[in-house]
Amino acid sequence: MRVKKLLSTIVACTLMLSLVACSSGKNENASQNEGNPTQEASTDNGSEGGVKIGVLMKTMSDTYSNKLGTAIQSYVETQYPDATLYLLDGQADIAKQISQAEDLIAKKVNVIILNPQDADGSAQVLDLAASANIPVVEVNTETTRTDYASFVGSEDVEAGEIMGKYVTEQLGGSGKIAILEGEMGQSAQIKRYEGLENTILKEAGIECVATLSASWSRSTAMSTTEDWLGKYKDLKAIICENDDMAMGALQACESQNREMIIIGTDAIPDALQAIKDGRLSATVLQDAAGQASTSVDVAVKVANGEEVDSRYKVDFQLITSENVDQYINQ
Repeated sequence: MRVKKLLSTIVACTLMLSLVACSSGKNENASQNEGNPTQEASTDNGSEGGVKIGVLMKTMSDTYSNKLGTAIQSYVETQYPDATLYLLDGQADIAKQISQAEDLIAKKVNVIILNPQDADGSAQVLDLAASANIPVVEVNTETTRTDYASFVGSEDVEAGEIMGKYVTEQLGGSGKIAILEGEMGQSAQIKRYEGLENTILKEAGIECVATLSASWSRSTAMSTTEDWLGKYKDLKAIICENDDMAMGALQACESQNREMIIIGTDAIPDALQAIKDGRLSATVLQDAAGQASTSVDVAVKVANGEEVDSRYKVDFQLITSENVDQYINQ
C-alpha cells in the first residue's frame, strides 16, 4: 500500500504557498494560491477508483470544527486509502470559502463536502459546483438551500431544546439567564436559538437579561461574561451555543467566585473534564466522528453515482455528572 500525504505550508518570508508531497521517498512540488488549503492530504491505493474529495471547512480554529475536520481526514486515510483528499480551512471567511470552492473545481474533484461558514453566503458554493456538475454533501451546518446531494449532521434545534429544558429544570422554572450565541447567520446559531425559543424562552418565570454573540470564541465569551457578571448580580445561568464559549464563561465565573449554571454543546474534552470535576454543569454531545464518517461514506457513494438519502441524522446526547464517565475517554 502506498500512502501519500500532502502538507501545505505558508512561507511568510516569501509570501508564497508551496505544497510538499511525500510518497515512497519521492517529492513533488506544486504552487498554490492564497485561496488554497492550510492542510491537504492525499492517500493512494486503488480500491474506489481514485475518487477526489474536496472538503470546505468553515474554520479549523474552533475546537469542534477542528475535531470534525481531523476526523474526516483520518477516516479517509483509513477507509479510502486510494482517495485524494483536499481539506481546506475557510478561516471563518465567506469570501475565502467561495474562493476555495473555485480552487476545488479547478482541481476537478468528484464531490465536495461543505461545512458552510454562513447559511446564506455559502450557498454560492452550490451554484459554482452545479455549474461544474460536482455534487455537494453538506455536513454539520447547513446552507439555506436544499439542492445539495445530502446533509449529514445533528438537528441543531434539538440541541437548543436539550439545553433549554435542562436549565429550566435546574432553575426550577424561574430565574435570570443569559445566552452566548455563535457566529450570527450560521445554521447552528439560528437553529440552536430556535430550540431555546421552543423551551426556556417560553417559560413565564425565566427572564433572559442578555443575548450576545461571542462567535464561538472562548476568549470573547470570557470577556462578555465578565461584563455580564458586573451588570447582573442575580444572574443564575448562562446558556452557550458551543463548549468553547461555555469554557470561557466558566473561566469568567470562577475568576469572580460566582456560582453559575453553565451549559454548552459539542462535548469537547476540556468541557467533559470540567463536568467530571464538578465545575461545568453540562454539555450536549455532538458526535464529530459520526458526522465525519457518515459524510465521507455518503460523499463517496455520490461520487460513484449511487443513490443516497437526502438527510442523515446524528443524534445529540445530554452529558452531566451522572453520565460523563461514559464519554470522557472516548
